[in-house]
Amino acid sequence: MATIRDIAKKAGVSVGTVSNYLNNSDKLAEKTRVKISDAIKEVGYYPNVAARSLKSNLTRRIGIVPLVYSDEEYTTNASDAAFQEFLSAVNMAAAKNDYSLLMHASVDEKDELEIYRQMLGQGQVDGILVLGTMPNDKRVKFLMEKKFPFVSYGRTNIMGHNSWVDVDGAFGMKSAVQTLADLGHRKIAWAAPTNDLSCYYDRRRGYIEGLEKNNITVNENYIIKSGFREKDGQISMHQLVDIVDPPTAVIMANDLASFGAMSALSKRGLEVGKDISVIGFDDIIASEHWTPSLTTVRQPTRRVGIKAVEMLIDIIGGKDVEEYIFRPEVVRRASTGQCKI
Repeated sequence: MATIRDIAKKAGVSVGTVSNYLNNSDKLAEKTRVKISDAIKEVGYYPNVAARSLKSNLTRRIGIVPLVYSDEEYTTNASDAAFQEFLSAVNMAAAKNDYSLLMHASVDEKDELEIYRQMLGQGQVDGILVLGTMPNDKRVKFLMEKKFPFVSYGRTNIMGHNSWVDVDGAFGMKSAVQTLADLGHRKIAWAAPTNDLSCYYDRRRGYIEGLEKNNITVNENYIIKSGFREKDGQISMHQLVDIVDPPTAVIMANDLASFGAMSALSKRGLEVGKDISVIGFDDIIASEHWTPSLTTVRQPTRRVGIKAVEMLIDIIGGKDVEEYIFRPEVVRRASTGQCKI
């Protein structure tokens, strides 16, 4: 991380002059202020505003940067309920270890990395939880280069050691396909999450393996791009129903999208669980109480949050931490039924 010495060297002034600029720039000549201002931008310096303990040099804070839509209150990491459950577990685990959370939401992926730079540069946190990982994640690369403590929720393709916690999406999808195959379904579609997320590739592998295990030919027409919002599920289901040979069952990106999908089917005069079966992903609280109740792949969201914090605190303490993966399970409810065809 850049220091005031780096600024002084870049601007060609003394450390004392830089210190005067940071404390009261009005004392300096305009030409000097401009040189120092330009140097600060070039070296990437941020003043340390965190109240650190001089003895431990720790803030006792964990950083988390969820990405949200600017026009709606949905996180892109998961449905609102799933994210809130994860966040609740993270907060509880942090408090149990005498840590607090510093959450700074971003509405734009381009701004997200800048928030990370500020968190590090200003010494705001001791470690960061990275959410919604991508195969070639710039945030993970940045934190690895800085050798800054972090744990990512999800895996990447980046070489080198980095600690992560994840849910076995391949196993979850394979189990979902098997559940439908056991009910006689062979036209099984998948409304997939966006393919810039790491979980897409894991789930796709499980989907294909599940089909192949049951001697079902992979039909690319049954794999469509969707998303995590309710309206994404509505759009996806309308698309699938309108194809020439529509599926008899659909696995959605998450539970919230499943609610949208079931709403779309109702508007089309089709009965969920009889005409078309639907499986979600998450098992948020509303899934059990929806009409019809939703069959879904249950992710141990709270356990993931707790584990992620425990791993991060160990890393902050200088311990070597390995990755950890949880296995989800299918919870069978009324939205799935025997294939009629």
